[in-house]
Amino acid sequence: MQLIYQFFRLIRLSNILVMVLTMCLFYGLLSNYHFSPIQIDRQLSIVSQSFTSPSFIQTLGLKDRSFLLLILSVALIAAAGNIINDYFDVKADRVNKPDRLIIDKFIKRRWAIILNWTLNGLGLLIATLLAYRLQNWWIFGVSLLAINLLYFYSAIYKRKFLTGNLIIAFLTALVPFYVFIYGGFSIFRTSRPFETDNSLFIKDNYLIIIGYCSFAFLLNLIREIIKDMADVKGDLLLGSKTLPIRIGFAKTKGLIFTLEFIGILSLSWYIINTLIIDAAPLNSDRRIFLFLLALVIFFLILSVILILRKNQKKLYLLASNCIKLAMLFGVISALFYV
Repeated sequence: MQLIYQFFRLIRLSNILVMVLTMCLFYGLLSNYHFSPIQIDRQLSIVSQSFTSPSFIQTLGLKDRSFLLLILSVALIAAAGNIINDYFDVKADRVNKPDRLIIDKFIKRRWAIILNWTLNGLGLLIATLLAYRLQNWWIFGVSLLAINLLYFYSAIYKRKFLTGNLIIAFLTALVPFYVFIYGGFSIFRTSRPFETDNSLFIKDNYLIIIGYCSFAFLLNLIREIIKDMADVKGDLLLGSKTLPIRIGFAKTKGLIFTLEFIGILSLSWYIINTLIIDAAPLNSDRRIFLFLLALVIFFLILSVILILRKNQKKLYLLASNCIKLAMLFGVISALFYV
């Protein structure tokens, strides 16, 4: 039991579950199930009253077998990426996180490599089968790209100036976009889970997906930089050239403040525009959506306050957790977007 527990810690099961939740919520957003109980025929402009409102499980894509396989593939590749990351981080983790060390303490390095290759192989195999079945080779391409980026990030780029931060931010932002790729470029042999026409689906959803992915990129970039500030002792031991080591804490805090200000300003403008300038009637979903965006702003402001205080690791870790909460509420908001 101890070994199983340590394995789940090694693959960061909680982070993978958040990734799965993200995919399911964006499936709900892109399927448009929650928008209206009425289907509109775009070609004939006829309103069909035969629409049957799907269950919440269907809304999240949990009855779509192909989508469940896509989730499994992503989870396996993410787990493999977390393993290889810890494999290359053993020396730094002895300084930064001695109480959370797993490789060499509970799991041998040889087994970590075997697990990494096995999980990556299974994840890529599932993605290949899906790509063939759905005639969507973007699925295979994204999976292969993610595997390579996760490996080279852990082996080389994590300790390079800003490069590792950008890679992780990009991969995190890729998760909701992956669901968009699944829905917009696949040829479904039975009933489609999304729009009846791929071109209409892409046209209707690309702007909102770009918006969410851009914000996911921004928040993850901020969080990665904050984590570098918390882990600076171990990174110095490895000779890393992370942002706080290269430019110092003061300039790094200035950059984080600028990035967070961009996020806060963007969301604030959206809320003000919706409530005051447009002044459109708000249904319950819209109210929940705006409330969740307000929570994102709150936790971003809280994280700024924490990092601008003393140079203490515990404050940086608290700020990082605030960013995680902001991301979580941002992801949940996708289900209520109308």
